[in-house]
Amino acid sequence: MLDALTIERVARTSAGAPIVVALSGGGDSVALLWLMAEYFGPASVRALIVDHALREGSADDAKRAQLIASAAGVAAEILTVSWPHGVKRGQAAARGARYGILCDRARELGAKVIAVAHTADDQIETVLMRASAGSSWRGLAGMSAFAPAPVWPEGRGVWLARPLLGQRRAALRACLREWRADWIEDPANANATFERVRVRAQVAEQEAAGAHAMRLAALAARIRPHVEKLDAEAGALITGSVSFEGAAILLDRALWSGAEHVRRRALSVLITAAGGAARAPSSVERIDRMLLEGSIDGGSLGGAHVAKTRLGFSFSRDRGALMGRADGLSPISPQSLQSHRLTVWDRRLELCVAEPGWWVVPTTTGAELCREGERRPLARDEATWLLRGRVAHLLGEHD
Repeated sequence: MLDALTIERVARTSAGAPIVVALSGGGDSVALLWLMAEYFGPASVRALIVDHALREGSADDAKRAQLIASAAGVAAEILTVSWPHGVKRGQAAARGARYGILCDRARELGAKVIAVAHTADDQIETVLMRASAGSSWRGLAGMSAFAPAPVWPEGRGVWLARPLLGQRRAALRACLREWRADWIEDPANANATFERVRVRAQVAEQEAAGAHAMRLAALAARIRPHVEKLDAEAGALITGSVSFEGAAILLDRALWSGAEHVRRRALSVLITAAGGAARAPSSVERIDRMLLEGSIDGGSLGGAHVAKTRLGFSFSRDRGALMGRADGLSPISPQSLQSHRLTVWDRRLELCVAEPGWWVVPTTTGAELCREGERRPLARDEATWLLRGRVAHLLGEHD
């Protein structure tokens, strides 16, 4: 039932490292856990259970999921989400918190792959939801079977695998009954407050009336190669025309060419990386046109500043935002910047100090280290700019 190509890529990418399975205790994730343990061996698999701490009884369900993993012979641990700025009950907030804590722990374990139990039903629902929201053709490609983790910076170096993307939920439940495996029914799956639950009910009604919902999953599968081809072409354009210098991305205008849709995808990636944004800008048409005309004297988009250089253009963090306007940043305190521990600032800068007492403050050019009586630029052995890695992550290229 596991997709052979996805599993082959999981094995190649993991290369002997533990493979994480995100286990909710629900039927889909339990089926994935049993199948992954059977294929790779229980000792090679590690189950991570996220307790979102959003409803009463969630801790008990997490413990029950841990027992389910034990029954499959797989070691499991519970990760509890903390909400320092107050509980956020939206599904988007819960998703971000879930992937963030999963990726952090996966990296601590040395794991390179997190397997999640998204099914063909989830793909159908995703395509319908994106279509109703007016998504572009990229959105209609749905979820990828193997892609970089959907959070940054927590997901740097971590892949997300979906080996069950071709399987229906009902078939997985049938297998669980055959194996006499236990699973948990999440009450949230019946809560019509959530869009996905409403869409799920609509799909069930349509299929009962004779509709072929799997055609939507097939549509996503047909579009997906075009998404990957576009990203590969955008990556090639970036490789041939872009360099990275500290906090800036430099574009050589003489080497910047190609089809409009390729240029604009590449631009979207560069702006997202330079600006430290969580999402790509909705439109880069104006910037693309101005780059071709050479008419940019300076402008901002998506938290990034675009400026002319001798050979072309540069993309860097918007100075106004960096210094306090809009999404201005707070300094990293000595308590947060612990010695010999990596910390990421502004989604773009990975820091590691040798001794306690330092903090980081934003400057017009990036950031500086400060402590009482001393202030100096960041040294190379203390900081690594993540711009190149962010670009690769957005294009699905990191190893």
